[in-house]
Amino acid sequence: MKKSANSAIDTGIKLAKSGDVEGMQKWLDSKNNPDQYDRYGWTPLLWASVRGHSYIVKLLLEHGASIMMPHKIFGALTVHMAGHNGSVPTSTVLLDHKPQLLNAVWELNGHSILLQAVFYGHLELADYLLKRGADTSITTARGLGAMEFAKQFQNTAMMDLIRPFDSSPQAKSDYYKCYLKRIAPVIPIADKEKQNLSDQLIDVMMNGLKKAATDPSAVDSTLNAVAELIEVKKADINRLGGTLSQPPLIVAATGNNGQPTAPALSTLRNELSKYLLDKGADPSIHEEHPMAVQTIIRAAVFNHLDILKMCAKVMTPKQLTDAINEIPYANGLTAMHDTVLRATMVEAERFEGYLEQARFFVSNGGRTDMEDFSGVTQRDLALRAKDKDRRDKLLEIIDGTKKPTPKKGGVK
Repeated sequence: MKKSANSAIDTGIKLAKSGDVEGMQKWLDSKNNPDQYDRYGWTPLLWASVRGHSYIVKLLLEHGASIMMPHKIFGALTVHMAGHNGSVPTSTVLLDHKPQLLNAVWELNGHSILLQAVFYGHLELADYLLKRGADTSITTARGLGAMEFAKQFQNTAMMDLIRPFDSSPQAKSDYYKCYLKRIAPVIPIADKEKQNLSDQLIDVMMNGLKKAATDPSAVDSTLNAVAELIEVKKADINRLGGTLSQPPLIVAATGNNGQPTAPALSTLRNELSKYLLDKGADPSIHEEHPMAVQTIIRAAVFNHLDILKMCAKVMTPKQLTDAINEIPYANGLTAMHDTVLRATMVEAERFEGYLEQARFFVSNGGRTDMEDFSGVTQRDLALRAKDKDRRDKLLEIIDGTKKPTPKKGGVK
């Protein structure tokens, strides 16, 4: 009986992913239950949403599929998956069915569907959501509202869309405080002393990085404070700490270096990474928030190529390749996906940095034909670039690297 049930849901998942409306109708007419998880935590409605199959989404909802069943492992709702894909028709079906989902928050990363649209650069979807009344005071897990999120990725077109709808800094700050309370971890009494040291380490690093943007003296003072915590007070260099439960190395690799670049901030970020790696920091350790990823993926998002090269020196070639090609549960984007995606939307002067990063990844086994959850490969992202020069340069790196798509258990 169990085998038959598994077979049935696997069929439903396959139909949802492919967009087979006729097949899905027959599957539902056969009294199959759409509100089941497959062994990877997906439901047919989640897959239909992330693939942008609006007719399948509508059909499943008409047959009673629960719009509120989250992914069993990473907690995303159907609306967040639609935000990944960027499909306005799919988002419309979902939001018309349950309007309250417009501002539903995915606790893992703090994203609403609007923040999903901003992250992936879906301008049409963002415009639709803003006009529908999306709340711009909702922030990411790192306290960024939609406007700040777009600015972080130098997406000026997205910033122009959001500006007329933007919320006040105070509203965003108030919201963020509430979010952090919701995700605060419960620490056993026996671990509190160690955890306090780890939290101090994260706070010192984050405050130092913030100060270094305008104060060059923050470089030495931060490095000295970090060294004291690790070498004297014996803070665990690989223990997760801070409000987002992150390892120190990921904190060092998180964020851009200013617009324009602040030399002191760039120096501190690199020096912190070098120090941590020299002391035994492990680039493969995953954070809990905001994306549950490891350092290679995080550094790729922000084009910290120097940090990526430092990590490569302490990893075996296989470890590095595996990390580059890892498909995170949070969004299905490999480090190469993130690289190409950002390259298509950053300001012109930052494009070459992402291009160099793409070369680095390809030379170290980075794949260019792996599908994210929405079915888009790294090469597909390059082809979507509106600027022909960017598109051609990305494809020049990507072409010739086609290999069979690997079978990754968590996403098939």
